[in-house]
Amino acid sequence: MKLYVSLLGFGKVGRQFVKLVRAKEQDILNWHGIEPKFASVSSSRGYVANPEGLDIDVLAGMAIREQNLAEHPDFVPYGTKDRMDGVLPEVAGKDCIKVLVAAASSDFETGEPTLSIMKSAIARGWNIASMEKSPLVAAFDELTEMARKFGVELRYSGATAAGLPTIDIAKISLAGSKVMAIEGILNATTNYVLTLMSEDGISYEEALSMARAHGYAEPDPTRDVMGIDTACKILLIANAAMGCRKKLSDVKITGITHITPRDVASWAIEQRTLKMIGRAWREDDDVKIEVSPMAVPYYDMFAKVNGSGKAVRFVTDLFGELVVTVQEGGPVAAAGSGFKDVINIFRSFQGRI
Repeated sequence: MKLYVSLLGFGKVGRQFVKLVRAKEQDILNWHGIEPKFASVSSSRGYVANPEGLDIDVLAGMAIREQNLAEHPDFVPYGTKDRMDGVLPEVAGKDCIKVLVAAASSDFETGEPTLSIMKSAIARGWNIASMEKSPLVAAFDELTEMARKFGVELRYSGATAAGLPTIDIAKISLAGSKVMAIEGILNATTNYVLTLMSEDGISYEEALSMARAHGYAEPDPTRDVMGIDTACKILLIANAAMGCRKKLSDVKITGITHITPRDVASWAIEQRTLKMIGRAWREDDDVKIEVSPMAVPYYDMFAKVNGSGKAVRFVTDLFGELVVTVQEGGPVAAAGSGFKDVINIFRSFQGRI
């Protein structure tokens, strides 16, 4: 059975995904019997497509050189042909698995244009491995229902804290248990900033400037420092793990921009350190979700998650507390999560997971 990938987005994460597939090509063939082919790669301006598979060496070379997709010799600008037929080509052979890997930026409020492309992909029988959270936040119920209706897989490990295996733990490792609460350090930027403030005694503004200088903060870090990114991630994890149907508007959000060195010092006297934490917990017949900086005791495992590290804690009825941490982040971890989802989609259809 063949596996065809349509990659949506050729930015940092998309390029890393291509490089990862090329580097792991022989390994995944030996370990899983998978020989993935890129049916298409698309950007905001156009696409390259081949129903029999694009030359992965050409794509990997472009990714290494950080070239724009428009520099590909077979690049087709949008408007020349039907956009969806280019992004989601009719691949060669009927006995195959098709996966749309979403790594393109979308409008935060609407999830577009990725949301419409994902819905078209599902209707055409394409499975989804999304590293982009906006479409899922905007239309989680609609996408999950569509995936169920059309018999395809919807996976989104890369959208919920990249290398931290939140969704896999919730759906596989904790299967059969009831998740009572979830807590997570889910944003590298805020954790890096708060770590600097705690360890070096510097101001929020100084810490953020250093985070930018070291590549841990975007030029506009608003979504990170205001808690919106963490809110999106804990929302998706809670919906998946706790069976709730919450919206972003249901999440109470407090950022870190008001934190001062005096705040940090006062908590240190009490043997506590500040962490930006997303929380979801059951209360009566409802699930509450909140994001805010919290003072964590030094003995807590979360207190040891510093720099760009992330962590998640699940509290369950069968297994008690389970805490997982990860240090690796950025495009490599995000691409790795999408890569993992593609492999597991294939294994699912093969009946091996």
